[in-house]
Amino acid sequence: PEAPISHHWFDSTHITYGVATAGFASGKLQFEGSVFTGREPDEQRWNIDKMRFDSWSARVTWNPSSSWALQASTGRLKEPEPLHPGQDEQRTAASVHYARNGLSAMLAFSAKDRKPGRTLTAWLAEANWDLDDHNTLFGRIENVRNDELFPDHADPLHDQPFRVTKFQAGYAYHLPLGDDLNLALGGTVSAFAKPNALDAAYGNNPMGATVFAKLSLGH
Repeated sequence: PEAPISHHWFDSTHITYGVATAGFASGKLQFEGSVFTGREPDEQRWNIDKMRFDSWSARVTWNPSSSWALQASTGRLKEPEPLHPGQDEQRTAASVHYARNGLSAMLAFSAKDRKPGRTLTAWLAEANWDLDDHNTLFGRIENVRNDELFPDHADPLHDQPFRVTKFQAGYAYHLPLGDDLNLALGGTVSAFAKPNALDAAYGNNPMGATVFAKLSLGH
């Protein structure tokens, strides 16, 4: 129910106006390519921004069996981050996915190469275990090198990279409301490992917790 702190490493962009995708699948292999607008839209999300098609991405996926999927992808984004004007990004990612008998898991790695600028990497591992029709346990561990923790340009730590690890565990209880309507109620707890230099701004032992209700249609 919660986006990973490394989502700026694994997604192409939050929201974009203008995407064209083509692909080819044969047997256990699939190839895809896209062109799209790399820059995030402004905060006036009710209007439609200009479609620029100034960025591209490509992905190959291999499914050796019905339980396994492996993918590798790369994309060149034109000035995607408002915090870094004038910087393009090459994002390259690879992941392994497994799903069988109520257990699904993923291990992923990504490198965000700013042009010009430094290369920042991220790791992510997560799993979801359906104990039965009603009870689900899930968890996530991720590690990211981030240089956007101090957005104030006057801060002496502004634009300095720090490696942060997040540990998260959660539970959900599913309530079927009909043949195709489901309600899930649950919560998560999170803890972080970080350098001591972040203590003054983020606390010595930052923790997090969420509660959620999710209504879903279909299976």
